[in-house]
Amino acid sequence: MKNYKKLLGSISIVTFSYAASRILGFAREILLAKWAGVSSATDTLDLAFIIPDFLFYLSAGGYLAITLIPLLSNKKEEELTEYFLSLLYGLSVVFISVSLITFLFRNQFANFLEVESPDFFIEIFTPIIFSQTFFFIGAILMAFQYFKDQFLYAAAAPVIYNATIILFGWLNSTSPENTIRGFAVGTLVGSILGHLVIQIIGVKKSGLKFKLVSPRVKDLKEYLLISLPLVIGQSIAVVDEQLFRIFGSLLSVGTVATFRYARRIALLPVGIVAQAVGVASYPLLARLYKNNEIEELILLIKKQISYLFLVSGSLMLVGILNSNLIVKVVYERGAFTTVDTNRVATVFSIIVLAVIPWSLNQIVTRSFYVQQKFWFPVLWGSIVTLLTSLVLVSISKSAVNYSSTIVISLFVYFVILIFTLKFNETPVLDSFLIFDLLKMSLVFYITYLVSNKFITEATFLSFGVSLISVSTLIFVSLKLLKFEYINIAKRR
Repeated sequence: MKNYKKLLGSISIVTFSYAASRILGFAREILLAKWAGVSSATDTLDLAFIIPDFLFYLSAGGYLAITLIPLLSNKKEEELTEYFLSLLYGLSVVFISVSLITFLFRNQFANFLEVESPDFFIEIFTPIIFSQTFFFIGAILMAFQYFKDQFLYAAAAPVIYNATIILFGWLNSTSPENTIRGFAVGTLVGSILGHLVIQIIGVKKSGLKFKLVSPRVKDLKEYLLISLPLVIGQSIAVVDEQLFRIFGSLLSVGTVATFRYARRIALLPVGIVAQAVGVASYPLLARLYKNNEIEELILLIKKQISYLFLVSGSLMLVGILNSNLIVKVVYERGAFTTVDTNRVATVFSIIVLAVIPWSLNQIVTRSFYVQQKFWFPVLWGSIVTLLTSLVLVSISKSAVNYSSTIVISLFVYFVILIFTLKFNETPVLDSFLIFDLLKMSLVFYITYLVSNKFITEATFLSFGVSLISVSTLIFVSLKLLKFEYINIAKRR
């Protein structure tokens, strides 16, 4: 019980901070739609992020907390500081060098991506590629704070980052092209302020004392060996955004932007709820596993999966039932027209299905990583990504076909992981959890059929009706049906 209370406190802090950052990020997308619309300029912004994001994934930057926390847990307090600083300085030098080398090939990347305006692409690409350096260094500093159960400064990073992008976008919002230039410069400035400056303050508050330490090869080698599977293999849950960008560029002008706008709305609840739960709970999962409290660990994971399935599925239903209205309210102003609304809403009604696997993978993948089992989820993720790419190449080119294929692959990846997740040969997925998920899926389906009868047009009245019907039907179902890991009603 003590562990759960402590976890709820951490989740509350992270959720509040993540909500603030996601709302700002959402505002950023709304303003981008207003100032730049669905245009070749917004396509260029997404294409300029492909290589930098891919380098960040290859560096395992997105997994730094996952890889570093188990390593830091194995170190004694007296050797912790020197070990961490050795990694920080060594990895920083490596990634700064990588960013510089990548910058030298900017013209080649422009040709490879076949961008409409190479000069404009390079202008946008330059500040973005160097911003990744500060993202990477910031990720290392955040990992130390997570290890110390300190989340406040780390959670402030995306808030500062998004606020800075909005500021620079607004200052340059005289045209779609100038807006994109502002966003690119804001990316660099925001990464420096939010992911470097603030995080240095954060690690100092967490007890780290900076001093000169020579990077030790053995420390870098230890980190690289653990992160190797994450470096050489990227799962569909990580690179689905790149698939949307790459294959969207094969379609008509504005398709990359269409995928971007639709995906951003769908990801909002994932970022606020599921990611916060995953980040906040990971240190606790690591401690439970280290202390061999397997029974409590498995129970915690089952409850997290069940409740995230309930929340994400409910939000998914509301999104599907009100796709056109949601896109219209969020984006339709300025350069974003009614035609753009219909275009994005069609894709959004498909992509919003991915809220479920996106959310659940926040817990399931971390459940493998806490055991330092990196190869299995990454191997299967890479296989799913490869097969998905082959399917995307072979099917007829359309935004609907591409988005449907990528969403299906996300579900396939989750199913593979949940069916194979074990702790000391004890599977997480038991008959009770299976029945909970199946019953909830049936409730979602029936709720959709019933609610859809009341949705006749994209109005606020219909939106209100859908909210009431979805909430009522799901709540009644939870009251009437017995769920093992979802306890809405108190039972004797």
